[in-house]
Amino acid sequence: MKKRAGLTFALAASLGLGSTFGLAEEVFASKLSDLESRQHDIDSKQSNIEQNISEKSNKITKLQDQQKKLSAEIKQLDQSISKAEKQIREKQTAIAETKQEITKLRKEIEELKARIAERNRVLEERARSLQQSGGSASYIDVLLGSESFTDFISRASAVTTLVNADKDILEEQEKDKKQLEKSEKQLKTKLANLESMLADLKTLKADLDKKKAAKDQVMEQLATEEDHAHNQKLSLEEEQELLSAQEKAIKAAIASEKSRLAKEEQARKEQERLAREREAEARNKADQKKSQQRQPAAVPAPSAPKEETSSVDRSNETPSVSAGAFTRPAQGHISSEFGLRSLGDHKGIDIANSVSVPIVAAADGQVIRSYYSSSYGNCILISHSINGKILTTVYAHMSERVVQGGSVSKGQIIGYMGNTGRSFGQHLHFEVHEGPWTLSKENAVNPRKYVNF
Repeated sequence: MKKRAGLTFALAASLGLGSTFGLAEEVFASKLSDLESRQHDIDSKQSNIEQNISEKSNKITKLQDQQKKLSAEIKQLDQSISKAEKQIREKQTAIAETKQEITKLRKEIEELKARIAERNRVLEERARSLQQSGGSASYIDVLLGSESFTDFISRASAVTTLVNADKDILEEQEKDKKQLEKSEKQLKTKLANLESMLADLKTLKADLDKKKAAKDQVMEQLATEEDHAHNQKLSLEEEQELLSAQEKAIKAAIASEKSRLAKEEQARKEQERLAREREAEARNKADQKKSQQRQPAAVPAPSAPKEETSSVDRSNETPSVSAGAFTRPAQGHISSEFGLRSLGDHKGIDIANSVSVPIVAAADGQVIRSYYSSSYGNCILISHSINGKILTTVYAHMSERVVQGGSVSKGQIIGYMGNTGRSFGQHLHFEVHEGPWTLSKENAVNPRKYVNF
């Protein structure tokens, strides 16, 4: 019975060991599958981003072509407006000159009217004198009063000259008056035409100005759209760069996980071999007991190896490394919690300190980016693979970054606390994202979920 119990125990131990390794293998395989799934998601996102970048580039090119075409139309409108303005100035000059001519002519007409009035007065006096002296009889008296025939002829010629002179004066006055009136009418017609042309030109210019204003508005809209497309493209390119860095980190994690699986597989096989040897040894001892007809001494079970502990000498400024996957990233007091606040939705926890204390990696991982941002200042992003789950931590506003890439271990100094970027006082802005980091930060969670502050 004791022999059977020993064999049963050995078999149960072997089966139990096999189940344990089978469970571990299943867990690690699940972790590897999750990492490969993450890599597939990143590849898919990269493909979409590349397509979006291409679409933005095409949109920018199209907007630039539209602006180029619109610039040519605006240039043509500017030329037409300049031409219209020149014609308006010319017509305004011609109108001014015509008005001066009309003013001058009106002055001449007034002078002529004065002369005509004077002539009329002379003629009226002459006619009145003739009437008072008997009309044409006075001319007869002039003729009859001649002393000789020669004197008669002279006097007759003089009378004829006077009569004809009066007649010429009247005809000349009428002619001058009609000519002046005709000239004034022509000038008025010319002025009316010029003013009509000026009004048409002003209407034309107003229409051209309106068209140019509309095209300027379209140009401004196109420029705004182009600027917006450029900004979107830059954001996509930055996200693409981050995804590339995350893909690199995940590939490194996959390689590390495959290496660990291989080592675990080797250890499992070694344990199975040792289990088989122990089982064979147990059978041999059972056979020896049967042959010797005595109870064998119990073999004490090997004691479990003691875990090695190490103490790390750190200064008071460096946070002590706590147990578990994560540790506190910096010494100081919590100045702002995760969630909504007066300045908006706060996606992390702020740790403030009066001195520039060291910043440490919160967990083992891969540095996916170490850079300067206008908003985050000196910033480092680290990707972690914790029990098959991808996490990303963010360390912002540092005064100095001492790591630029590669792998880091939990508690390793990666920089020093500062006040760079869009910051109001010396502190560390610390974020935790479940999955890859994105610009929208939709994966951000409260760091207290993983870190004991």
